[in-house]
Amino acid sequence: MTAGPLELPPPPEGSLPKNRKVTSACTACKIAKAKCSGQQPCTYCVRREYECVFSPENDQRRRIPLKRRLDDLEEAQDLFVRLLRTLRHRNPHVDGLLDYIRDKDPTFPEIKDFMDIHLPQRELEKTPELLHIYQEVKRPRGPTTKSSDRALDIARLCDIPPFTGPARPWTTVTDDDTFVSHLISLYFTWQHLFCNWIDRDLFLKDLNSGNVNATFCSPLLVNAILADACCHSDYPEACAVPGDITTKGIHFAAEAKRLLDAEEGEVTLATAQGIAILYTYQSVTGKDRLGWTYMIRACKAVSMLRSSSLNRGDAADDVMSRSLDHLQVGLFGTTSVTAIAFQKAPAWDLPRGLQLPVHQADDGEWFPYPRQVEPVPAAHRNCVLNQRARIGEISGDLCKGLFSHDNRIPRPEIEDVVTRCYARLLQWKDELPVCLHYTDHSVPQVLSLHLHYHCVVMSALAFLRTPMPDADQATLDSISSARQKCISSAQAVSDLVFIHGSQWGIDRMSVSDMQFISVAMFTLVDDLGNEKSHNAFLNLANALMSVSKRWVLTKGMFRMVQVTTMQANESLSPEVTQVFKRFERWLWRAEDWQSFSSAYPHFAVAIRQQDKDVPEEIDLDQLLKDWNELTISGEAASEESSESKGKSST
Repeated sequence: MTAGPLELPPPPEGSLPKNRKVTSACTACKIAKAKCSGQQPCTYCVRREYECVFSPENDQRRRIPLKRRLDDLEEAQDLFVRLLRTLRHRNPHVDGLLDYIRDKDPTFPEIKDFMDIHLPQRELEKTPELLHIYQEVKRPRGPTTKSSDRALDIARLCDIPPFTGPARPWTTVTDDDTFVSHLISLYFTWQHLFCNWIDRDLFLKDLNSGNVNATFCSPLLVNAILADACCHSDYPEACAVPGDITTKGIHFAAEAKRLLDAEEGEVTLATAQGIAILYTYQSVTGKDRLGWTYMIRACKAVSMLRSSSLNRGDAADDVMSRSLDHLQVGLFGTTSVTAIAFQKAPAWDLPRGLQLPVHQADDGEWFPYPRQVEPVPAAHRNCVLNQRARIGEISGDLCKGLFSHDNRIPRPEIEDVVTRCYARLLQWKDELPVCLHYTDHSVPQVLSLHLHYHCVVMSALAFLRTPMPDADQATLDSISSARQKCISSAQAVSDLVFIHGSQWGIDRMSVSDMQFISVAMFTLVDDLGNEKSHNAFLNLANALMSVSKRWVLTKGMFRMVQVTTMQANESLSPEVTQVFKRFERWLWRAEDWQSFSSAYPHFAVAIRQQDKDVPEEIDLDQLLKDWNELTISGEAASEESSESKGKSST
């Protein structure tokens, strides 16, 4: 009997191999549009002896868990960022919540449960910070709108603007409310301290109303503020061309100029304020010739508004009248700094008797945003404005006495003008209100007020320290005394800047402070052999270079001081040399002089314009062009170095 074929039992149900779904084809099959077996090597490639290559990124099975993981990370990041943004202000209830988070390591839902139990709604309503946390934690996650590089920037994550406002309808440059709030906060934290010609509360109220026809806010004013604030910002959006600080704020400034042209000469309070801010913006960006024209326009606009207000005689306009007072006093104090810096007669005079109410009981708090530190009591705003205006009147009379003439002024007349102004400066210092005396913890505007005083002292007495041929002993003694007083003031400037840096950081100061620092450095250039002067110069150089990373004008100022110092000293200390080398390596490029249209004068040469045989070329832009080849390593042409050396001696 022949055995038949072996019959195998049928496989149990469900054990038959299923066709595996191919989720990704190899590269060759994709190109040939052939059906891929999904194995490596696949059948198609084996038959044709092709190299079989699979791309893992194209496997749809891999994409699903990756997308799920990405969604989870985005959700966690979104919740973290929203919570982090609310935790700046110290509060007993906030501290309790932080203790819970620190001790229990809760999840976000657990944080919400904790707040439900321990913080009833009525307590939340009394504590805005906690209410905001509660609302953020329970809010469902929406799509993320921040780019990955922005979200990973920890400084930006921790940025909590103290003042907020919408981008629209005020500007077409951006629709990012957070960025606009950041810039608004920078302006009112820093520039507003020194150019205090806007009522902040009235402005913010109208800004958040969204009414473009409001009295105390306008698109022109908002864009001018945003342009100016960009100079204080490290956000990439602050530059119209990313990474190029010469383009900081120019997109907002262009919008402001367009709006100004559209007004066709109509003048409102917001228009005058906007023009005044364009003046400071153009100055800090190295375009002070254009800035000067804005300053003249702003002064004329204020005069027109004042005349219009007086003609109406409407008692209901008290708020407008007070706003005009602030604008006029604040603008005068700022323009007086410009006048003495550029050695011109002042653009206008402060109306006799105009003074703001002083010694307010409470001017609120201040902290150096964007640094997140405990707020401190703010200085008396009106007291600062009044005293800055008083210094402005003294420096204005100095400028009238020295710079209102076409011809050189005789030495005796210079001495008379300077001596009278110096006596008034000493009187100003003696009569300064106690609330404006400075300490090691003073806020920036108080420190700046004292910097202003010392700058005017140096600017005035510098005209008496110039050597004279055939001078008698009394004149030589006078020159020596003036020189020593200038050096003492320059050293005092260094002390004040050190306090500012220790308390508030050195990377943000006012543009006026940069003028005061540069005058002090010029004053110390020929006294670097003195240890105290050397250390003061080094401190000021580091401060000026720190701000030069952010502002175009200060780069030019630093370059001018650098070259002057190199030419005036046969050798420099290793410390000063190192600072200059860092500046050339990291901040100054050979083509940077092309960014300037600046009449900012060479201080050491400008004070000798009354002398014979002194070069007339003192403007910053021209000097930077002439000095383009000079470097600390001595790569300048010897002829150019010799030709320029006479310009720097004082």
